[in-house]
Amino acid sequence: MAQSLSTAADHEIEHVTRLCQRLEFFVSQPPLKVRALSQGESNQSFYVSTALGEYVLRSYPVGSDICRHQELRCQHAAAAKGLAPAPLCLNNHYQVMLSEYIPNGVAFDYTQHGSTLLLTALAAFHQLSVQTPQLEYPRYLQQLIKAVPTTFVIEPLLLAALQRAATKLQLLSTDIVLCHLDLHAGNLLFAADKLWLLDFEYSQLADSSLDLAAVSLHFNLTEQQEQLMLAEYVGYRGLAELLEPLRSKLFLAKQLYCGFCWLWYLAVPGYEAQAKRWQQRLQHVE
Repeated sequence: MAQSLSTAADHEIEHVTRLCQRLEFFVSQPPLKVRALSQGESNQSFYVSTALGEYVLRSYPVGSDICRHQELRCQHAAAAKGLAPAPLCLNNHYQVMLSEYIPNGVAFDYTQHGSTLLLTALAAFHQLSVQTPQLEYPRYLQQLIKAVPTTFVIEPLLLAALQRAATKLQLLSTDIVLCHLDLHAGNLLFAADKLWLLDFEYSQLADSSLDLAAVSLHFNLTEQQEQLMLAEYVGYRGLAELLEPLRSKLFLAKQLYCGFCWLWYLAVPGYEAQAKRWQQRLQHVE
């Protein structure tokens, strides 16, 4: 098994090296070193060094229906505020994006690095003005359901609960902002006492409670930590009147986020264990 994984990794690095040789960006600075950075469910990231600099190359899956120009706009806006690495090149033909490389970074840890870094960055990101579609929760839910293979049986009671949550949150949404919508530790880089947001492929307009729900779920916050998070967040937004509405929406947002992750993983071959984990989290969300 280890040998096959190593061979696969070597094959990917060889593929990326050849890909770089075809990109105009590297004509005057051929790659000297390429290594894998991460293996995500929807993309793969690689470190590329040349005589002139260091870069991150993200390779997207063939046939993806995500708008990369929308992702590029969101990352540009975030980078302009010092919230993200600067994007340098998007090549739709080869399905790759190049960004600046942030050295000595580690995955963000909510307990170790503290809530302040994350919540100040999130509040600033939520105030960015970027032209993107607004997420329609019931519609997106139906898209996810349609993508699930017919070999999987979706529990009717869970599905009904998700549909109710999507409808309710749609009616309650009062704080529509630019949301990241994928705030797990792998997309939060801590380097030089600063937090960097990564991977904006799902970023679009939505209610701020969805990003806060993602933080709570991915970092396993207690109810007390959730309440402190909400109070701290609205303080950085300078909008104390958001606190009670966010408290009333957080449960629905957590339900939806769990459901979105559950159904998304169900549609990805080989990720049944992750789907099961998110299904269980949906069943026990509080």
